Amino acid sequence: MQDSSLIKITRPDGRTSNATLRPLAAEVSCLSRSDGSCKFSSGSTTILAAVFGPAAPRAVSRARNNEATVAVVFKYGSKISSSTTDSSKSYHPGYGTNERELERFIGDALQGCIDTRSYPRTVIEVVIQVMSADGSVLSSAINAAVLALMDAGVRMNRIPIGTTCLVKCFDTNADILFDPSAEEESNDEYAAIVLATSDNDDIGNGGNSSVRVISSLTFGQFQLESFLACMEGSGRASKAIMAFMRVVQEQKVVRESKTLWSSYNTVP
Repeated sequence: MQDSSLIKITRPDGRTSNATLRPLAAEVSCLSRSDGSCKFSSGSTTILAAVFGPAAPRAVSRARNNEATVAVVFKYGSKISSSTTDSSKSYHPGYGTNERELERFIGDALQGCIDTRSYPRTVIEVVIQVMSADGSVLSSAINAAVLALMDAGVRMNRIPIGTTCLVKCFDTNADILFDPSAEEESNDEYAAIVLATSDNDDIGNGGNSSVRVISSLTFGQFQLESFLACMEGSGRASKAIMAFMRVVQEQKVVRESKTLWSSYNTVP
């Protein structure tokens, strides 16, 4: 048995490695009035995402003849709970950006991955609500939206995975912090990089498993080498998140198959 006193804690939430992700949890089909929904948690950060559509747009001007329009609504406010322990430091889930900019960032990540040509003249609306914020809010929002789209049965060309990284400003030798907490994000010595990536294998790239950056958002000053290192590290982190999403979908299929079988057996 290992002595707990010998374990070196290096991060505020108890993680012993800068590359370790926080525990993930997800509940799909949690809303009854949406076509797809997901309640996604990464540590103490919890995001609720709902998908409506594909459906005919309310305004004809929003319709595109050859493809669907992806609309994102991102909501959070001053009343969301945050685990930041130092109240003297400002913490903002969007790294200084407003809600419209966050909607554009998430929308670009989703628009590039959804098979929009399969749904011409329709709108796919994704509503994202931040329920609790303890760091890595944007990457968690992307992952929640992806699971909600899967729950709605929306066809996708590739799966975007959100990853948040913290890098030391102008220090390329410092370790990268993956999936940071709110306390870590409030440290002014670090710059934040949020990446939406996918594996090139998802789009039939001849077996090349290099990382494809779909969308990115940065806050703070850093070196190019740090950004490239985040790309490489996010590729490894995305594999773990993808494996988690696969388990969530498998559990959904098993649960629904049992429900359908039970209904079939009850028919007289």
